[in-house]
Amino acid sequence: MENTEIDSKINMVERKIGRSSNLELLRIFAIVMIIAHHYSVHGGWDIPNELSYNRIIVQLISLGGKLGVNCFILITGYFMINSKFNIKKFSKIIGQVFFYSVAIMLVFKLFGISHIGIRETAKSFFPIIFSKYWFATTYVELYILSPYLNKLINYCTEKEYQRLLIILIIILSVIPTFTNSLPGIDNLPWFVFLYLVASYIRKYQYNFFDRRKLLLLIFIGSYMLIMISVVIIDLFALKIPDFPFDPTFLREMNSLPMFICSISLFLYFKKLDMGSKKIINNISSTTFGIYLIHDNNLVRSYLWEHIAKNNSFYNSRWLSLHAIVTISLVFFICMIIEGVRINFIEKPAMKFWDKEIESKFLNKSRNYIDRAFSQHISN
Repeated sequence: MENTEIDSKINMVERKIGRSSNLELLRIFAIVMIIAHHYSVHGGWDIPNELSYNRIIVQLISLGGKLGVNCFILITGYFMINSKFNIKKFSKIIGQVFFYSVAIMLVFKLFGISHIGIRETAKSFFPIIFSKYWFATTYVELYILSPYLNKLINYCTEKEYQRLLIILIIILSVIPTFTNSLPGIDNLPWFVFLYLVASYIRKYQYNFFDRRKLLLLIFIGSYMLIMISVVIIDLFALKIPDFPFDPTFLREMNSLPMFICSISLFLYFKKLDMGSKKIINNISSTTFGIYLIHDNNLVRSYLWEHIAKNNSFYNSRWLSLHAIVTISLVFFICMIIEGVRINFIEKPAMKFWDKEIESKFLNKSRNYIDRAFSQHISN
């Protein structure tokens, strides 16, 4: 049976019983790792230049963020290979980013939490253009490119596709990893590469992708390698002045160990057989909103430095507990806020879209374009 036939049957089943929750659970896991990463990198830590237990803890907490980002894009590529550009979905993404960008700016301005100048106001009203959220901007760019990427994927033979992926991983991951130039890669090329990888997995179903125990071992092994590298490089960096490697350089999303880690975790979750769980799918639908709330540039420092007061726990034996509680609270509070937005703003807005914009404007526009095109062909 052709893969397209398999996918159509899968899509038909998902429409009847609901989307399978395995990759939705991965989305939840990914956003928790991203929150933990932000707890570490935006904590305003005053870390002394000495090796300590809490220093290692702070560094280790940061490792999962880029893993979470990779997983989000892999999920996107996996599902979008068989999808078309959807103006409604595109508008929903733009609207969601715009809503939180403007709403948070207004809250901070009205309550005097932070000084909001003209530049920040402009960035808040045009968050995608000004890259107020780097992930959201790059994701939108990827979404715009997705129809063309899908054409490329369908045009290539399997051998050509494999060669393309090999070339890209060498350029974007292998060389930067071994030359210590990982942060030098732009986000969009890496997102495109992950999209192509996930699409390949969806298009060509190999038995290797089904070996869950092996995938779990690969994930644990690669993640342990990244963790161990933190401690080893820390030891060298503290003793050798101007040591060229940052202790957490392998946490970059395009490092080779992180790529292996991301792929193995994605494939492991892909093979989980858990059916459709409404609660998981509902929580998963809030993950992008959770990101937009807690990693807004106005919220970021205020949250981790003034509310959570991360740095005050650096020398405390309760640092690990503080991290767990804080990350959990951020997740659940942002989830509730996003749930309220979905039910009271997004759903009514989408009903209005279907009734007024889709039926009255877009359909008429499509019909007009179709008639004009038909007349042009006949002439």
